[in-house]
Amino acid sequence: MFESWSLIIDICLIGVFLLLAAVIRRYIPFFKRFRIPDAIVAGFLALAVGPNGFNLIPEFIRVHGEFSEAMAPLQSGTLITLVYHLMGIAFIALALKSSEGRGRTRSAVSGGFYMVVSYAIQGLVGLGLTLILMLTFFPKLFPSFGFLLPFGFAQGPGLASQMGKLWSAINIPGTTQSAFPHGASVGLSFSTIGFLWACIVGVPLMNILLRRRKRMGEPEPGLETKPAHFFIEKERDYSGMSRSVDKLTTQLMLVGSVYAILLVALEGLSWFMRNVVPGAFGENMLKILWGFHFGFGALIGTGVGKLIRKLEDKKIIKGNRGTNNYLLQHIGGTAIDFMIASSIAAINIKVLGPYISPILIVSTIGGLVTMGYVWIIARKVWPRTYVEHFVTFFGTHTGTLATGMALLRGVDPQFKTSAASDAVYGSGIGLMMGIPLIGMASLPATGYEEGNPNMYWITILAMTGYLAVALGAWILFLVLTKHRKKQLEGR
Repeated sequence: MFESWSLIIDICLIGVFLLLAAVIRRYIPFFKRFRIPDAIVAGFLALAVGPNGFNLIPEFIRVHGEFSEAMAPLQSGTLITLVYHLMGIAFIALALKSSEGRGRTRSAVSGGFYMVVSYAIQGLVGLGLTLILMLTFFPKLFPSFGFLLPFGFAQGPGLASQMGKLWSAINIPGTTQSAFPHGASVGLSFSTIGFLWACIVGVPLMNILLRRRKRMGEPEPGLETKPAHFFIEKERDYSGMSRSVDKLTTQLMLVGSVYAILLVALEGLSWFMRNVVPGAFGENMLKILWGFHFGFGALIGTGVGKLIRKLEDKKIIKGNRGTNNYLLQHIGGTAIDFMIASSIAAINIKVLGPYISPILIVSTIGGLVTMGYVWIIARKVWPRTYVEHFVTFFGTHTGTLATGMALLRGVDPQFKTSAASDAVYGSGIGLMMGIPLIGMASLPATGYEEGNPNMYWITILAMTGYLAVALGAWILFLVLTKHRKKQLEGR
């Protein structure tokens, strides 16, 4: 009877662990002091009691009722599927929101440039370290292993698990053995370590920077008493909403409709790619495009949101029956919380043995490098709000946008500076500018399948060139808009 319930049971269990995590954070000072998100605590609780930990829940079912492996809860495969779809839902919901105030400014464009530069740097660090490890201690390491650093840190568990899963389908040439077994768990491990960097390293850094700012007598724009300008939902009259459909249902219908459009669009793109770009490169590129489904969903969601608001302005849609920022924010936030918890619970610790050392080496050096370049960029581009922008971008590119916002609340609780808008709108801008990086990420896997290791070094050169072009364009942009310096500083 319960064999088809696995997904629903998993969602219910993750909800229970989120509730337990909220209680733990409420009564245990450590979690409150370090501001570790409930979703991360819930994920580790689920990991501990699930089949990838002490296996307590399956054993409980075995003792107290009928048991089969098909109905065992918290299985990695089911959770990875859940993470994948929640990632798309979260980005679509946030993309559908309307923007009030001064979100899309030149400062947000700088946020987009930062995103692209960060992707490229993390990709270069990850791939470079992977090649060094392949030439020294780990000759059998999969060449795309290092790309799980930017996918896990800068993009989050959804893309990291999906890319790891796709690469695990590639076989060692001439055999049927996977060249990258358990790649999804490796990807989830990178994203989990990224969350720990955001919380355990990010929170002390935030407190150190706040004390430094006070000691030096610098202004604290995020704590000044002035009206907040971002993420404030304009007062709406909901009396005109359809009485036959709940307000939340309306927003879920919009999210579901955009997701359906996304899947149809990706199917069409898949048909095009198979006919235009045949061979291993085309297949790998296609897998990456499906892995980036959330990004395309965000672009479609932004377009649909703009269309709805135009129809509202022309009174074709009446009574504010379109998008609602408050509800969409909570739909996106809920999806992110369940996604983070599910991604940690899906890690199969038992299969990570051969990867422990490479994961720790790449993630540790990657985390230190990320901390360094985010500090330099924040100080140079946003000198007045460098603390706010540092914690936001560090949290975003080690965890997710949600962890970046959580860190920002510690220094800018009402989102008074432009750091929040720069991260949100910069993510969308950065996604469009970073499309070439998607193709580059498929090159090492293609080189492995074709037995052409020169592709690894070509990828290094291509990413270095792209990074140089992105930095050059950013510097040119800053010079040409020097007369708008106050906007770039996040006033």
